Amino acid sequence: MKPPRLARPIAALAGLTGGLLISTFGSAEPGRWALPAIRDLQPISSLEPMRALPRTSMVMAMEEARTHLDRARPWQAWTVLQPYLANDNDELPASAVLLGARAAAEWGGWDHVRELLQGRDWLDRADAGAGWLLLARAEEEAGNAQRAAIAYRRYAAVSSGTGRASAQARLGGVLRKNGDAAEAAAAFSAAAEGLPEIEGWLRALQAEAMLEAGLSRIAHVPQPLSPSSPAARVRRSRVDVAAFLANGDSARALQLLQRESRLLSQQGATAEAARLSIDQARLMVRLGSVSEARDILRAVAWEGTLPTEVRVQAATLLGEQAEPRTASEELARSAAYEAAGRAGLAARSLRAALTAGIPADGPTYLRLGRLFFDAGDFAAARAPLTEAAARLASPERIAEAELYAARTRFRGGDKKGGLEELNRIVSQRPGTAAAGSALFLLGDAAARMEQAIPLYRRAAAVRSAPESKEALLRYADRRLRTKDEPAAVRAWEEYVGRYPAGEETARIAYSVARIHARAGRQSAARVMYSAAILADPLSYYAVQAGERIEVDPLTRVLEQPRPWIGLVSDPLEARAALTRLSLLSDAGLQEEWKQELDAAIRSFDRRPSALIVLAEGLRDQAHPVEAIRLGRRLLEKRDGEWDARLLRVIFPFPYRELLESEAARYDVDPMLLAALVRQESTFRPRVRSHVGATGLAQIMPATGRWIAPRAGVPASRYEDELLSVPEVNLRMGALYLSDLMKRYNGAADLALAGYNAGPGRADRWRRELGYDRDVDAFRDAIPFDETRHYVKVVLRNAAVYERLYRPSTAAVSAAE
Repeated sequence: MKPPRLARPIAALAGLTGGLLISTFGSAEPGRWALPAIRDLQPISSLEPMRALPRTSMVMAMEEARTHLDRARPWQAWTVLQPYLANDNDELPASAVLLGARAAAEWGGWDHVRELLQGRDWLDRADAGAGWLLLARAEEEAGNAQRAAIAYRRYAAVSSGTGRASAQARLGGVLRKNGDAAEAAAAFSAAAEGLPEIEGWLRALQAEAMLEAGLSRIAHVPQPLSPSSPAARVRRSRVDVAAFLANGDSARALQLLQRESRLLSQQGATAEAARLSIDQARLMVRLGSVSEARDILRAVAWEGTLPTEVRVQAATLLGEQAEPRTASEELARSAAYEAAGRAGLAARSLRAALTAGIPADGPTYLRLGRLFFDAGDFAAARAPLTEAAARLASPERIAEAELYAARTRFRGGDKKGGLEELNRIVSQRPGTAAAGSALFLLGDAAARMEQAIPLYRRAAAVRSAPESKEALLRYADRRLRTKDEPAAVRAWEEYVGRYPAGEETARIAYSVARIHARAGRQSAARVMYSAAILADPLSYYAVQAGERIEVDPLTRVLEQPRPWIGLVSDPLEARAALTRLSLLSDAGLQEEWKQELDAAIRSFDRRPSALIVLAEGLRDQAHPVEAIRLGRRLLEKRDGEWDARLLRVIFPFPYRELLESEAARYDVDPMLLAALVRQESTFRPRVRSHVGATGLAQIMPATGRWIAPRAGVPASRYEDELLSVPEVNLRMGALYLSDLMKRYNGAADLALAGYNAGPGRADRWRRELGYDRDVDAFRDAIPFDETRHYVKVVLRNAAVYERLYRPSTAAVSAAE
């Protein structure tokens, strides 16, 4: 009996004309949508000679589909072939079926891949078994582990090279899920021989599978010939230790942990070394060497360069040991918990350290009181803070203890007593940072604005106080509320002078410039517009300021970049890490991919020239979220100094050809559409919001159903799943944005407000908030925080994309 094929054919977009596009560039899901193993299949020209086709038009359709696939447009390829595939019969040539399956796979239509390929008798012969690989992936996506394993085996039997090795790794994964651990171990072993770059991971997986199968020969699993990544070595070490313990050989297990921890530490992989040290300590406790174990845990908990989660793990395990704990142990636990932001645990450990005999000096009591305050335990905080004030010698530190004591009294419910103590600090500790903080708090507590204004002014004058910056802003705000605009402007200009960098400074400088401009003080306005650009050239306010004075905020960033100085080996090592990540993704090893990435980032943490290459590779390997996150980390390391490479990491442009095509179709600015997509989905095609918005342009299902017919998708054939298909989603997003732009006569801010909050609300805001009188005031007055932020961010994004990617303006060379 012939198996059913295409039982539910989708021809939803068969009527589209003009060519839908797609790129397999963007996905944050390793091993799922980028499909490098499928992309790397050989062209389907190696099949046996094609049988006579029923119609000449099919030959043309296949050529067209190949062209679409070559241009990374698989959905269009599918729509071209689908009418022929829907009328499947035994005479349909293998090349046509395989071409259709490849197209369906590349846009995620795995159900169609299964329906096309199940039961075909030519899969061994056609294109070196490529159909088996596609069918295996389809069965794996459907959760059919047993069928997937059969297909992977068949593919491995007729294929070769890295594609075969990746399939064997995937075979190991599905066998393991299916409970066949012994066969999984064999598959991982075969994969390791063909993928030396990730052999360490595959040998670890082989050993894990052998352990699960109850096999006793784990020690015979080969060690990788080339050096393994630190994360893979930890994984392999742990499974080897588990095997030794299962065989009752605790001594060898302990020796292995000691050796591997020492070697990892010598290689600079301190986090991985610390993880194995914790395992070592845990085993030593079991073996009765508790004192040595506690020394190891204390050292890990105390080490400030380690990740906080590792330190907390050590501190927690140390806390599980029998009391009494030593003072140094409690100090280490307190430091670890404090680094992790767990103030209550840190305070209790520090109090225990005092009990155990650490010096009871003023700084220690001050720290204890602050920790209890941060934990919200005001009753417990009061006594150590009082003790700290009595023991400290420095007037600044005494005032700090008194300030926290006053705050504990106020927050603990005695507001009158707390205010009295704050006033006493102001009078007795003038000029100290604590006095500035006290003035700020007294301003917040003032009953009337007239009372608060001078307090904020005095607090702002104490620049050592952490609240000085905010005090100046509140002083200016209260002056404006009392209709004293000149005083407010002077305070804001003082703020810009004091704090010349940052988005908040850009916002204030732009606002002051607008006040000057409205008053006819054009020279003063230009100074403040320029200050906004210098403060944060990537901010919305810098973009607006640049438009006002016809200056490109990114000129200095792009034309005077700070070089990426580093070792010659930095880019080489980063590319090696990217190769491992790519192979892990091809092999479907998603958890291992995440561990490898984390280890790579830690390894390159102090090597920005390696991190930038890693970030660019993540972007190019279809992981924009991870690339952007790493780019932000690099920006902090460079003290906020941008350049073209960093900009292209943080503002990537996946799906560019597709997006530009759909934008042109509906006469939408492609840079505005790219800016919107970046904010909506960060270029993740399958992301779904908590309210159900889906895909690149975050289309709501109801909006999709409404707009589908106009986008060429008949209502009778529309399915919400289509919103995850990039060209469908971007076509709908471009069409909807085009409608809104026409509705608001090209006003991008109103269109974006409508896109985010709905056109009904945007209409009402336009009427009620005076859009036609003052656009800046309108944007600031949008009542929804999310929408107000959204409009400004997307407009900023659009300006950046315009500068980076518009052919007429993107004059920065790739070398930068």
